[in-house]
Order: sequence, then C-alpha cells, then structure tokens
Amino acid sequence: MNLRPRPTETSTHLPATIGVLSDRLRQAAIGQSHERCVALGLTETSVPELSPAPFSRLIDSRERHRRLYEQAAPVMEMLFEQIVSTRSIVALTDPQGTILHSVGDSGFLERAQQIALAPGVNWSESTKGTNAIGTALFTETPTIVHADEHYVRANHFLTCSAAPIFDHAGQMLGVLDVSGDHRSYHAHTLAMVTMSARMIENQWFADKFRHGLRLHFHRRPEMLGTMREAMVALSPDGKILGANRSALELLGISAAALRMQGLEAVFGITLAGIVDHCRHGTDEPLKLASVLRHEP
Repeated sequence: MNLRPRPTETSTHLPATIGVLSDRLRQAAIGQSHERCVALGLTETSVPELSPAPFSRLIDSRERHRRLYEQAAPVMEMLFEQIVSTRSIVALTDPQGTILHSVGDSGFLERAQQIALAPGVNWSESTKGTNAIGTALFTETPTIVHADEHYVRANHFLTCSAAPIFDHAGQMLGVLDVSGDHRSYHAHTLAMVTMSARMIENQWFADKFRHGLRLHFHRRPEMLGTMREAMVALSPDGKILGANRSALELLGISAAALRMQGLEAVFGITLAGIVDHCRHGTDEPLKLASVLRHEP
C-alpha cells in the first residue's frame, strides 16, 4: 500500500498561475460542465431563478444541517476576515447546493445579484449552469469558475471558488464558497477556501467522535496537531468507523474501503498494542508499521 498522498483532482481546478498543465485540465473541467448544461437544456441566455426557497423550507434545511452550520460558522467568519477587502461573500450550502448561511458585505452587488447570493437560493448546475458551487458538487473537487467561464451570461459578474465538505464516511455534507465581483479575483482564494473546508471537516470529525476512540497519525510527526494530521475513529474492538480526508489521502484508500478493514490490517498494530504504548507514558510517537513500511 503506497501511503504517499495520492494525486487528487484538486490541481485541475487551480488558476493558471499554478502552471499550464493544471490550467488546461481546469479548462477541460469547465468545458465538461458546459456540456452538462447543454444536456440539461440550459442556454447561455437562460434567466436563472433568483428567488430563494420559502422561508419555512430554509428553516427546515438549516435545522437538518444544524451540525454542519455550527462547525462551519466560526470558520466562515475567520475566512471572511482574510478576504474582507475583496468585495466577496462566504457562503455555505447543503448537499443539494442551496445556500444555508452567508457572511459578507453584499453592498457592492446590484439588488438582483444580492438576492442571487442570499440564503435559500439554489446553485446546483441544473438551476444556475456552470458555477463553482454546482460544479464542485458534481465533481466533488475544489473548483474555480471565473467571469465568463459561467455558462449562463447572467452570472458572468461573478468569480467563485468552492470546495466540497465531506463527513467521516466520505459523504458530501455541503460546499463552502467564496463569491464576489469578477474584478476581485485573487489566485489564492481557492487555497484558502480549500483549507477552510478541511478545517470544517476536521471539526466535524472531532465532534462526531468526541466520546470515542480516535487515532491521530501522520508520516511526519511534526504534522500531528495541525490541520493536516490524519485521524481515524475506532470502535472498542478495533474496527475503523471513519476517517478524515487527510487519513484517506495518506492511506490511498476510499472511506468505504477503509471501513471494511480493521486496525491491525491497516496499521499493523492492535488496539491493545496502542493502549499498552500509552500506558508507558512515553513521549516517543507510536510508530505504525504500515506507514513506515512505505516511507520513501
């Protein structure tokens, strides 16, 4: 098993400043989204639905996704502090692309544009065409859609960077997005959004298993305790209940496949072995055989 982090499609959505190849792949992803829009019957001159869902439906959706909001809200505030002068809005959506919550100053937008970015408005590709939220939902990867890359002309005023948020089982929780006037585009926005989404995922994971057993690990000990640390949740008999995204990347395995394996099969150690190590009170990190076995 190769535990070096797997290449992901994230790089296909980075701006041109990252490199020619990544930009070419990103443009291909945009083109594929445009093709999906055609198949959906949308046209470039389509008038997107701007009206938000009924308030009662929004309240119900917020209640269903209350844990996501609770984990995301402080991260959204922190992210907005980093982009406060960029004429942008931070938005959180549900797994269907409906905005649950937004943070920011929408005063720079025209009235219709303000409504479009309000809670209760759906931004799936089927309703808005190619856009960062909808395309990130479809591809399950961080996405930039800038200005006229939006399929529907009415959305050309926007530049958007979005990253999906996953739970411990690899299921989509929603999308974190930064949208703003296309003139406010900044090449580093996607990286900030992606890191923020990772923070939300880790907080979700820690809260989900706050009363259970968690194994924190990394090939580089100095990464423990940081946003990049890998985490798996364990049952009392050593079964793997879930993992954060860093763990899946290090192990090179899907969440579903990982849950089918036990602690010893993945890490070469039993739960009793971990407990025994902890009892000794040593400051030495516990070396997990499978991680070290594939150390370059």
